[in-house]
Amino acid sequence: RIILMSTDEGDVVLDPFAGLGSVGYIALQTGRKFIGIELKESYFNTAIANLEHAVIQTKQGRLL
Repeated sequence: RIILMSTDEGDVVLDPFAGLGSVGYIALQTGRKFIGIELKESYFNTAIANLEHAVIQTKQGRLL
């Protein structure tokens, strides 16, 4: 909700504690760009998978 309220399509959303990528997932699904920072490798790997899924869903025209 805060992404939609505080950004416009095409804006960049920065999440310095990206975790599993949920903020990035919504950012990508709603037409924003995303930069995430995560130190824990297992979280990073999961976030990459989640963000790739968001990109695929967006290209297919599906919004969750």
